[in-house]
Amino acid sequence: MKKPDRVCALMFLLFWGAMLFFPASSRAERIEDIAHVEGVTDNPLVGYGLVVGLPGTGDSKMTPFTKRSLESALSRLGVNVRDLDQKIRGKNVAAVVMTARLIPFMGIGSRMSVHVASVGDATSLLGGTLLLGALKGPDGNVYATAQGPVNTLRAERIGFPKDKKEPLGGRRTVGLVEDGGLVVRNVPIVFNGRKHLWLNLNQSSFTTASRVVRAINAHFQVRVARASDAGTITVTIPAADQDDVVGFMAHILNLRVTPDSVPLVVINQQTGTIVISKDVTVSPCAVSQKDLTVQVGGKKSGPSPGEPFQVVDRSVSLRQVVRALNLLGTRTPDLIAILEALKESGALKARIRVAG
Repeated sequence: MKKPDRVCALMFLLFWGAMLFFPASSRAERIEDIAHVEGVTDNPLVGYGLVVGLPGTGDSKMTPFTKRSLESALSRLGVNVRDLDQKIRGKNVAAVVMTARLIPFMGIGSRMSVHVASVGDATSLLGGTLLLGALKGPDGNVYATAQGPVNTLRAERIGFPKDKKEPLGGRRTVGLVEDGGLVVRNVPIVFNGRKHLWLNLNQSSFTTASRVVRAINAHFQVRVARASDAGTITVTIPAADQDDVVGFMAHILNLRVTPDSVPLVVINQQTGTIVISKDVTVSPCAVSQKDLTVQVGGKKSGPSPGEPFQVVDRSVSLRQVVRALNLLGTRTPDLIAILEALKESGALKARIRVAG
């Protein structure tokens, strides 16, 4: 298909998308889905470990800390490595950083999945096994251990150069050890006997905070909730419920409130995933699919301002834009570039959050 035909097809799809597009009405959600009790949040864990059993795709001698880590690990297993210092040359080991999240109320002995990412010059973690390592919290204490086979995630970075030495199956330097984490210490949280609790909105909004306060007070027919700011709501526990705070909070968290919607676009640059929330629209603009030329109100953003483009003279949903570009065979990196250009020019009425 020639470029003028491709652009015309794109504009045709956008036009009919605009004709059929109607914003979805807001829907009431549980307070538990839009807010969380202060202190009841995930706790990040991090650790350092080794992945072994790699078929020649591990760290090279240019990553000396991997060799030292292997020597230390073998020493703890009772292997005398003093005479082997110069003989450890294999590329079947890779140093990795382990990350996980300790979910609230997880008991000792519970299982979690652990993410691993190479910190050396390994080309692939495919086929490797994570050796036993410790995961620590921000306070320096060990909260979990991790080991097990690594399930590699093919997440090549956008624009990664092709290399003839690239391993079969592509570079896979991140992975997941499914249920490989074992909780050895938990974070105790005591509720019963407390007189106050605080609800923190996941997305700060004066409108949403006000609606949550009204819903709680209307349900109990007494003023037990008040908004401290756009993101925090103070809840006073009645004396009769202080011995059963869990049940009291369960009633509150199951109340339904219509939150103030915030248009959002989430982009994962590693995997090329784009997630678009509802009601994300694009203002009148000009689009050139191949050269990523965008024009809004006389402003241009793109590498070739002189290239021809067609004007979209009415607002459309971003979903329609992405669908039209996908039908024309637009690559994911080009889609991301278009979204960023639309946001920079002011045509995209939403926040863009980069997740990876």
